Amino acid sequence: MSGDHELLAGVAGRDPEAFRTLMERYSAGVINLASRFLGVRADAEEVAQDLFFRLYQRPPVLEPTGKLFTWIYRVTVNLCLDRLRRRSREAGTFSLEAPLPGEIDGEKSFLDERLSDSSATGPRERVIQAEQAAAARQAVAALPEVLRAPLILSTFEDLSHEQIAKILKISPKAVERRLSRARSLLKSRLAPYL
Repeated sequence: MSGDHELLAGVAGRDPEAFRTLMERYSAGVINLASRFLGVRADAEEVAQDLFFRLYQRPPVLEPTGKLFTWIYRVTVNLCLDRLRRRSREAGTFSLEAPLPGEIDGEKSFLDERLSDSSATGPRERVIQAEQAAAARQAVAALPEVLRAPLILSTFEDLSHEQIAKILKISPKAVERRLSRARSLLKSRLAPYL
C-alpha cells in the first residue's frame, strides 16, 4: 500500500499496517508544523497524537482528487489555533517567558537562523542578534491568527499559495492578501531592528 487513498481505506478497515504507514509518512511534518505554531515540542507531539487519533477513529473521506496532506495540515492548524486560544484564555496575558512560534524548546529557531550573521562574533553583536530574533518571534506571535497561519505555512513550511488556500479553506487571492498584510505588519513592527 503506498497511495494515501489506499492507506485511508486500510485505516477505515482497521489495518494497523496502513495506519502505521500513514503515521510514518506524516508525523514528522505534523510535529514540525505544530512546533512552529506552539513553540513547545511536547505540545506539538500532543497535537500529532490528537490528529492521528482522530484519523484512526474517523478517517476522512476524500474526493478522488483530494489530498490527505491537505486534510492533515488543515486539522493540524486548527488544533494548534485551538490550543493557542486555550493558552491565552488560561494565562489571561501574554508571557514573555513562554516559547513563541518558531522557538522550539530552546533550540535555535528558524528566525534565529535567518537573522544570524556569521560575522557577528563579539558579545555585543550576539546580543543584538538575540534581541532581533526575540523581537521577530514576538512580532509573529502577536499577529492575528488569520495572518499568522498563512505566514507560518508559507515561510516555515514553504507551501504554495494554492496549498495554503486548501488547508485554510480560503482562496489563493485571500492567501496573497493575508501574507502581504502579515509581512507589512511585521515590517512596521520590526523597523527599529532593520
